[in-house]
Order: sequence, then C-alpha cells, then structure tokens
Amino acid sequence: MSLDHIETLHNELPEVFQDRDVGENWYDDIVVLPVTDPEKVTTLNEDDSLSIWPSNSDRIREPLHDEKEPPEGDILEEIGPDLIPPNGIVPDLSPVITAIFGGSHSGAPVPYTHQPFTPPPECLAFYLPFHYYYPKWWGVYLTYEGVLWLAGEILRLSGHSVPRLQAFQSARLFLYYHEAFHHKVECFATRLELTHRRPFYKTGFERYYQNTLGTVDCLEEGLGNSSALKDSYKKVKSKAVDAALAEYVKLNPPGYDRGNIFRPIFMSVRCRLAEDSHRMSLPHMPRKNPELWRTTPHLFDGVFNINGRVNYILPRNSSIAKRLPFRPCLSPKKLTSKLQKLVALQLVRQGANHEVWKTPTERIVEIPRHPRDLGRGLLRKILKEVELTMGLDEFLSLQVK
Repeated sequence: MSLDHIETLHNELPEVFQDRDVGENWYDDIVVLPVTDPEKVTTLNEDDSLSIWPSNSDRIREPLHDEKEPPEGDILEEIGPDLIPPNGIVPDLSPVITAIFGGSHSGAPVPYTHQPFTPPPECLAFYLPFHYYYPKWWGVYLTYEGVLWLAGEILRLSGHSVPRLQAFQSARLFLYYHEAFHHKVECFATRLELTHRRPFYKTGFERYYQNTLGTVDCLEEGLGNSSALKDSYKKVKSKAVDAALAEYVKLNPPGYDRGNIFRPIFMSVRCRLAEDSHRMSLPHMPRKNPELWRTTPHLFDGVFNINGRVNYILPRNSSIAKRLPFRPCLSPKKLTSKLQKLVALQLVRQGANHEVWKTPTERIVEIPRHPRDLGRGLLRKILKEVELTMGLDEFLSLQVK
C-alpha cells in the first residue's frame, strides 16, 4: 500500500479521522528538514575505523558553483558528529512544538519534566499520526538537538569507546525506531477500523494509552524502546552502543524503562498490547488468551513506507540553525503565496503529496504538500516553470504585500 492510499481511507472512512488544523504562523519559528534515509549507517573500514570527514570548520560551508547541492537533511547528518555537546544538558523542547502538537495520543511530544529519570524518547523526538495530521504534518520528527544529546549519552555511557559518527547515527536510529513503533500500533488500529468501520484509534487505543502512561503497565512505550534496541543493534552491530542504549533505557521513566525486560519476550508482550487494545476498543467482546495474536503477526506491519515521512526539526533561532550553509527558509505555503501575487498562480487541485497549480499561460506546476522548507534546487525549478526571470536569492529577499 502506498502513501496515496491514505487519501482513500480519509475519503471512505472520514469518521476514523480527526483533522487538526495547526495553522501556519508557528512555522516561522521552526526549521523542518527531511531525513533522506533514517536507517542509514556508515560501514566500518577494514581497520574497524569509521570513514568520517575531518573535524574542522570546512564541514560547514557554501557549496561551490559547480557542485551539486546535497539535500539539507544530509548536511545535518554530515555535521552532526562534530556538534555532539560535551556537557550532557538536556535540550529544551520548543514550547511551540508542545503547544501545537502535544496531545493525548501515543508518540506526542512532551517537555522534560521527569527528573530524576532520563528524558524518554518523546522529549527528543515524536510521532504525529495520520489519523490526526493527514495530509501535511503526519510522520516522525527527530529533534536535531535531541539526537545530538542522545549521541552524547551514548559516548558517555560507553566510556567514549564509540566513534562519534557511530554515536550520532545510533542515536538517530534509536529515536526513529521508537517513533516508528507508534506508527505500527496505529497501523494495527487501522486494520481493525477497516473491518469494523469504527474510530478505534482515537477512542479505544488513545484511552488505553492514557490509562497506562506513566506506569509500568504502559506496554506501548516499553515495546517502543524494546523495538528500538533490537532494530538499532541489527543495524549497528556494536555491543558498546547496545550496552549504552540499554543503560539509557534502564534510567527512563516507568513504562519506558521496561524496554530491556521486554526484549527477550517482545512478541508475547506485543500480543498483550494487541489484546488489551482490542478489549478497550470492543469491550463487549470476550477476552481471549493474548497468544491468539501470534497467529496474525503482520497486523503490526506498517501500512505505508514511513521512511519518506521522517524529518529533523530545530528552532530557527538556535545556534545550529544559524550556522547552516543554506538559507531557503521558504515553506510551500509561503512559496505559493508569493507566486499567487507575482504571477497570478491559480490552484487546480490538491493531491495527497502535491498541489497542482497553473499559470495564466496554462503552464502546470506541482508544489509539494509537506511541512519542510523547499530546497534551493527545487525552488529554482519551480521559478523556471512559472517563467520568473529573477534569480533565487532575489526571489527569497523580495517582500511581497
């Protein structure tokens, strides 16, 4: 099933969705950049060292004119190892994020108020379900500063025996796999909704999560950490990283801290989660042995390939954002607003992933529907398609009333 099929679900089962309008003004405070490959790892050389760039200021620079500009998210990957903080101070989650996207669903972002425990994944990353945030905002968001902080913890807990690049990539993998598990639970709920035509995710599943959150009975967060530990180790294959992440999980708040315990009994606990969620959604149904769910192991498989819905997010006024070598700072919303005034661009139709527009000369232009700033290459392409002769920098600096 492709991402386009969410539109079919949305059209045919509108009762299971709850569209949330997050507005646009808050977006001026945030940079959202795509993670090209959230499961990427750098392989070891023959001498067991990692191939990394030298640690110097040349790693943050403007591309030369004859160079192909890399995706902005890839630039964050390249500079990440050098930005790992040495002090272990937990980064603040932007109040804008919690105000706009904080909610009662699993995976929602939360500020760090869990002392003396370590910050759980939702203080460092979050998941926005398609039940609420389709078509634009749903997906996995990794706070860049959160990835850097967890990478620093991996270094500290491993006694600095892990290369910095490996620590950075392991932190990104762990947080991605944790949030991806919330997506899998949502997909399980969706399969039940397809057969019963009832909004289980926003009723039974959310109620069950809230009833257990903050306790050792919060199976979803424990399983999310367990899944992240298992899948990260499969990718990185480092015992030092695995031990550091296991120690981080051990120090998480109740529920999250069960990740290590659930690891050898993952399937049995997931069966319990399935039965409890099913029971909360359909209380009139008789309770069964949770092991019954072993007969349908693929119910938790992702319905869609979520790899294309993973983003880094960081405040625009952060010291890191100010150092970045690219400055498009233009969302699809701002682009279309400018083009409507400059070339009288008109909307033709909205698709699942793109909006289709046309110029007065009937030229068709597709503009992505996503929360990320558009890359410079794509912006140049769109300006050419609408027959604007001005350069990109001039277009970006132009103030249109």
